[in-house]
Amino acid sequence: MQKLIFGLAALAIASTAAAQEYAEGLYDGRNVPGWVYSQAGSQGSGLPTWVPASGGSDVDGANCNVGASEVQGRRVDYLEYFNAVTPQIFAEQMRAGGTVVRSGHLTEVIDLNGRPAMRNVLTAEVGGQAFNFAIVSVGTNGRLVTLTCTVFDGGYLDRIQEFYDFAEGLTLLAPPPL
Repeated sequence: MQKLIFGLAALAIASTAAAQEYAEGLYDGRNVPGWVYSQAGSQGSGLPTWVPASGGSDVDGANCNVGASEVQGRRVDYLEYFNAVTPQIFAEQMRAGGTVVRSGHLTEVIDLNGRPAMRNVLTAEVGGQAFNFAIVSVGTNGRLVTLTCTVFDGGYLDRIQEFYDFAEGLTLLAPPPL
């Protein structure tokens, strides 16, 4: 009986991990080249989280996570909003949400696998520690998917290619907006 309970508990933990690195109709992160799903990071952030397979995230804090929120918008609506945002506007929006933003560095409109997207790079504080953030907001049909990669302040240039690889390597299952 105790083995059965232990086995069911292990299955529940494995199912939770699999569900977090894969969300039906949203994304599949089970095979992101260069990245490894982190159960510990996911528990700590409350979001599905990956760390670079190259290592060193325990030294520089590098990780990426995925979030989503319900948004009803058409492709033209996303593009209109994305094209109007500047680094200063995005920083102010983050501040209004309670984030301690030191400065916004870059805002660019991109296409991510056929979906309108906006990449923002900024420096902000979390728990008194400064981090560089690369945030890709992706417009999909019915949702705004956010890919957020962070590293301790000063580490962005060393991780920039890995952050781009994460955004391009995560399989988005949510359909593009109409």
